[in-house]
Amino acid sequence: MIYLRIVNYMLKKVFVLFIAVAGLSACKKEKPFVPDSTNALPGLWSQLGDFPGEGRVRSFGFAINGKGYLLGGNAAGGFYSDLLNDFWEYDPKTDKWTQKADYPGQAGEYIRGFAINNKGYMGTGYGQRVAIPGDDIAQNNDFWEYDPATDKWTRKADFAGVRRENVIAFELNGAGYMGLGTNNAYDINYKDFWRYDAGTDKWTRMADYPGSGSFGLTAFVCNGKGYAGIGGASPNIAEKDFWQYDPITNKWTRKADFLGTPRAFTGQFAVGNLAFVGFGSTLTATADDWFKYDADADRWVKSTNLPGLSRYDMVSFAIDGNGYIGTGNPGQLKDFWKFKPRKIN
Repeated sequence: MIYLRIVNYMLKKVFVLFIAVAGLSACKKEKPFVPDSTNALPGLWSQLGDFPGEGRVRSFGFAINGKGYLLGGNAAGGFYSDLLNDFWEYDPKTDKWTQKADYPGQAGEYIRGFAINNKGYMGTGYGQRVAIPGDDIAQNNDFWEYDPATDKWTRKADFAGVRRENVIAFELNGAGYMGLGTNNAYDINYKDFWRYDAGTDKWTRMADYPGSGSFGLTAFVCNGKGYAGIGGASPNIAEKDFWQYDPITNKWTRKADFLGTPRAFTGQFAVGNLAFVGFGSTLTATADDWFKYDADADRWVKSTNLPGLSRYDMVSFAIDGNGYIGTGNPGQLKDFWKFKPRKIN
């Protein structure tokens, strides 16, 4: 095991640095976890066809109307940048990818967003591809709408917070929510949280996130409420606290702490009242385990391990009751996997 130290921004991004080398020694294949009846939905993993684009890390994955989408990322290793703006659609019925119109925005990696009324909304992130006169800030606040019906992008109102990367984002009751994140030096822990109204194209500040982490958090939606937690915080902290956001009351409530080792940059997807969270980076290694969270019971249990390479900085989403993950660090991975929950009798 290679143990890493936190260094300054000259080596690029505090938390990303201490996980990058650790991941090289920690990735391995494991025998799948064998659950008992208390695990309720252990699930089964199956490998799909590889993603056909360049292998990459720090991409954004989401789903609209039964299709998966993968946007951008970084095709370079270590702390180099080969930023991407390509955009792909995945059809789970055929296990095929189709390249769509390139993303016209600024960022290449850590773009985030949500889907509202069968359209995608996304922005922020790290990296500049298109020169803006007098602008040399690597973080972005531009925000875009994607319409799958026309394969066209439309610029929308910029994210209302300061420029940043590594935000959380999800949709609740027809509105988008985005916030948290960090700056280019990874020495600021943003806690502000914003609501986006797609009908009016306006942002409204909501209750600040009260948790400890600020970047690389796990975030998902179950039963009309948002969940966020775990993640990293400056200067060199990995967290395990977990919180529920109620859009009706605009309040955060602390829930059961994450069961596994504190970590950031996980994969996650929600299926009904259950969410599955796994992989990611601890302070010393690339995590190889997966966990299930029952939102009704506020309870974490261990879930079935993916039998492929452990990773962080991957894409993940859910379609029709199944989870999908792929790509990621280390090594600009291209493999893709499907998780199918099943009950134990």
